[in-house]
Amino acid sequence: MNAVLTGVHHLKIWVSDLERSRSWYERVLGLEHHTSFQDEDGVVRGMSFTVPGAAFQIALRENPDLARALFDADPFALQVTREGLDAWVARLDGLGVPHGPVFRASAGHAMGFTDPDGVQIRLYAPDEEVHAAQVGSGGVYQGQAPEPAPAPGRDRD
Repeated sequence: MNAVLTGVHHLKIWVSDLERSRSWYERVLGLEHHTSFQDEDGVVRGMSFTVPGAAFQIALRENPDLARALFDADPFALQVTREGLDAWVARLDGLGVPHGPVFRASAGHAMGFTDPDGVQIRLYAPDEEVHAAQVGSGGVYQGQAPEPAPAPGRDRD
């Protein structure tokens, strides 16, 4: 048997307030609650959610210290289509969620926004032509790093 990876099972995000983050992720990303996890003291400090249309889950785990350490982090990117990025811009605008602009990234186009704890979420639309132009034959990204998405409560440019 070969030792191979077959996909992504889940992404875990550390949050400072589980209920606030649950509400935000359900409202903004359309996640659907799957399971709650109690600690030994009987308090629910973790939840998993299905991601409609995707073959992985997103888990939220309450730990204020770790959530603060990840402020302005970019721990993961969710894949969308190029047209989907425009739809997400409209959705986030409709929900009043601040976000950065759609930009040309190393292997496509991307856009970022932050959750209530300031953890940056990237939406990424792969594009082989962009990837070839940005990386070239040497396999090294030649572009500039994008600006982080605005933190909650900050105005967009």
